[in-house]
Amino acid sequence: MDSGKLLTDRVADEIVRTIIGQQLKAGDKLPNEFELASTLGVGRSTIREAIKTLVSRNIVEIRRGAGTFVSYRNGVSEDPLGLEFIKDRAQVAADLLELRFMLEPRLASLAAGNATDKEIQQMVSLCDACEAALQAGEDFSDRNTQLHAAIARASGNVVIPNLALILCGPSSVLRSTPSPKMQRELIETHREIVTAIAARDGIAAHDAMLLHLAACRRSQMEGALT
Repeated sequence: MDSGKLLTDRVADEIVRTIIGQQLKAGDKLPNEFELASTLGVGRSTIREAIKTLVSRNIVEIRRGAGTFVSYRNGVSEDPLGLEFIKDRAQVAADLLELRFMLEPRLASLAAGNATDKEIQQMVSLCDACEAALQAGEDFSDRNTQLHAAIARASGNVVIPNLALILCGPSSVLRSTPSPKMQRELIETHREIVTAIAARDGIAAHDAMLLHLAACRRSQMEGALT
């Protein structure tokens, strides 16, 4: 095997250990190329290749002009269950939503009891980002996934956040983009969930998530008719 490839892999593993050791969270910024190269004793070109490897594994993401950050996907691939290979996309979308009905209301309730002030603020920020994207006519599906992962993370269960990323499904599997009216309803129900969590009201958070998922189901039905 190529020695350069081995070095890149080793450096990538070292960067992962740095992320874990420093307890960096999704959205936290990594040291710059120069600092990483100095700390790990390798050239900057090796650091760049290692970062590319970590980007491909959804461990970090590069924000142009800002730097490299820990990815909210936590190393979860876009389609770990191979859903893109299932021909009936409508069935996949419906079944993913069914699983969400089973899990997410309970997670929202747990988040109301366990979320930190910082986690709640992150949820509020993600709601704002979704709304800003809608007003700008942009796709907010990525921010939507981040919000649901943040709610799952705040539940206190360390496994569920990664599962939440899968349940939202790869964009190529999900149904067509909701109408502007339906997008608005989805964002408004997001707000209701986060407001209930911020109020530490587990029952209201549970019910608000149910209403949100019901809106998601209506959105799927709307897409099936278009």
